[in-house]
Amino acid sequence: MKNKIVLSYRFIILVYYLLAFLIVIININHLERVLIYSLILIVLFGIVVHIYILNIPKLLLSNKYIEKNLSTVKEAIDKIHNKSINDSLITIYIFLLEISNYKEEYQNFVEQNSKRIFDEKQNRHWYTIKLQYYYNLNKKDEYLKLYDSQLDNKVKNPLFKIMYLILNEEYEEALELSKKVTSQQKDIGYVMRLYYRIICLEHLEKENELNDCINEMVEFNDQIHYVKEIKDKYKK
Repeated sequence: MKNKIVLSYRFIILVYYLLAFLIVIININHLERVLIYSLILIVLFGIVVHIYILNIPKLLLSNKYIEKNLSTVKEAIDKIHNKSINDSLITIYIFLLEISNYKEEYQNFVEQNSKRIFDEKQNRHWYTIKLQYYYNLNKKDEYLKLYDSQLDNKVKNPLFKIMYLILNEEYEEALELSKKVTSQQKDIGYVMRLYYRIICLEHLEKENELNDCINEMVEFNDQIHYVKEIKDKYKK
C-alpha cells in the first residue's frame, strides 16, 4: 500500500521544483527577477513544510489505526530526509510505540536516537519526548529536574503538567487540570488525559466520577495500553 506521508511530501517537492523551473523559464533573461522569486519561493516552501509538519499528527494519531500508522511512520522516517519533517516523524513514532505498549521497542528506539533527543544544545522539540521517557521509566528525579513550567505555554501540551502534579502527589490540582483539557475528537491525547484523570480519582477516592471515567475509557481501542490497563484492572 502506498505511504500517504511519503506521497504527500513528494507532491510538495514536485510542485516546488515545477514552480522553480517555471520561474527560470519565464524570467530567463532577467536574473534579478529569478533571484527575487527564488527567495520568495524558498520562504513559501518553508511555510508550507511548517504547515505540513503541524498537520502530520492529525493524520496519524487516530486511536483506530495505531498498528497501521506505526508501519506508515517508520517507512516515512526511512524515506524522508528533511530534518524538520524527520524530527516530527520520529517524535510521532516514539509516541505511537509508547501508547501501544511496545516497551522494548520504545526504549530501544529512544536510545538509538539518544544523541538527537538528549543533546543539551538541542531545541525544545524533544522536550516532551524526554519527559514522557522519564515518566514511563519511573525516573521521577530526572522528570522533575527537566520539567520547566515556563515552557508550558510554548509546548502547549497540558499532559506534562498533569504528570508533574501526579508525581508530586498534587492530585486535586492535577484532576482539575485534566477536566479543563477535554476534546471532542476522542483522539489518543484525550485517552491519555482520561487515564491520568482516573489515577487522580483513585487516589482521591471519588468513586462515582471514577466509575464514569472507567466506563468511558473501556470504549476505546485496547491497542492503546492505557485502555488495556484499565480494562485489565476493572473489567475482569
